[in-house]
Amino acid sequence: MRNILIATYPFGLCGDLPCQLLEEEGYSVKYNSLGRRLKENEVKRMLKNIDAVIAGTEPYNEETIKYANTLKVISRVGVGLDSIDYKVCLKKNIKVAYTPEAPADSVADLTVAQIFNLLRSIHISDKFVKEGRWKRILGESVQNINIGILGVGRIGSRVINRLKNFGANILACDINPNNNIEGIKWVDKETLFENSDLISIHIPLTKKNYHFIGLDELSSMKEGSYLINTSRGAVINEKDLESCVLNNHLAGVALDVFEKEPYDGVMKELDNVILSAHIGASDKRSRYLMELGAVENCIEILNGKIPKNIVTEKNFE
Repeated sequence: MRNILIATYPFGLCGDLPCQLLEEEGYSVKYNSLGRRLKENEVKRMLKNIDAVIAGTEPYNEETIKYANTLKVISRVGVGLDSIDYKVCLKKNIKVAYTPEAPADSVADLTVAQIFNLLRSIHISDKFVKEGRWKRILGESVQNINIGILGVGRIGSRVINRLKNFGANILACDINPNNNIEGIKWVDKETLFENSDLISIHIPLTKKNYHFIGLDELSSMKEGSYLINTSRGAVINEKDLESCVLNNHLAGVALDVFEKEPYDGVMKELDNVILSAHIGASDKRSRYLMELGAVENCIEILNGKIPKNIVTEKNFE
């Protein structure tokens, strides 16, 4: 009998099928009973005698994987792979899979929601009303600014499609520009930061993209502009970002991801900063699709098949 660890939490709340599929295969399934993201020492302990893990964002590094004496599969619920040491997995002959399409709509929806939240200061108006202050705030229209999209993959392209319906002026930057996308202007990174009134980040966290955005890029943005990050926290130098918000160079920021989660920095005290707890993929439909995809990938690999969402070295370039 194969032993499966469901390391991510919660699991199965948005639909029964993922759990049913594992049961139908006759697997012995162990669930994360701690009700939170597992820490490194907990992952070490739980991986012993496990054949496959349905993974969240908990760490699968050299230190934890060396305790995985029977592990064959890490099947990620979601798209981010920065918590997995792929080189160690290769050495151990552990297959890695993920679910890149499943959360894309959900993250795009959150991004667009935060664009309007920042531009219309909805979060600040809410605070004022609760404090007994009836003060109208003059906001900005998406038709009256340049919105920059950094990274036009699964999520960035969806954000663009949503914004075009509102008549937005869109600048886009990607290492592989897709000229089939109409109604946008392709620019380089420097032009994007200098000419956008609001920038939304949609690039993966790789070695090349670590602190891809720092003081040079942030200080080149227009004074009074906005920034949104729903990708991965470490693509931005967080200390540089904090500096640019504290000195009022940026008018507002919306962050769903952080270098260290949970976040505990100076931006918690700022009214013009919107912080959310990595909820980009946290709608019921996306969560269900991610769990289902991760389970299907896991079963396929254990049955000797190669799923379409198998991870290769190219994903880490």
